[in-house]
Amino acid sequence: MKRRSTKQREIVYDALMQLYHPTAEEVYEYLRGAFPSIGRATVFRNLAVLAEEGRIVKLFFPDEVAHYDANIDGHYHFVCRRCAKIIDLSVTKRVSFPPREDFVVDTQEVNLYGHCRECHECCQS
Repeated sequence: MKRRSTKQREIVYDALMQLYHPTAEEVYEYLRGAFPSIGRATVFRNLAVLAEEGRIVKLFFPDEVAHYDANIDGHYHFVCRRCAKIIDLSVTKRVSFPPREDFVVDTQEVNLYGHCRECHECCQS
């Protein structure tokens, strides 16, 4: 179901376009400076609607709160185990599966884990 666009939803979407893989709380804190009357529930609700509409992607990582991504083009993610930085990885070839009758793939997520360059260099002895 397509919902009508609201001013609050567009404000939340615009904030997400300025931030890089933020949590809902980070979006709320970012917006609170410019829109002191915006409520936490308004931000969380509009992030859920934007994800439901396919305008953004809700990302789940083990032992982390959900993050949001305004980049809806197919890509993968790298997550640093030390600093929790999330880095977009371009996809050169999507994984394909042989046709099966018992399921249909509509999306795929690939997350790689390790240490970002800064964490790797700082911890090398």
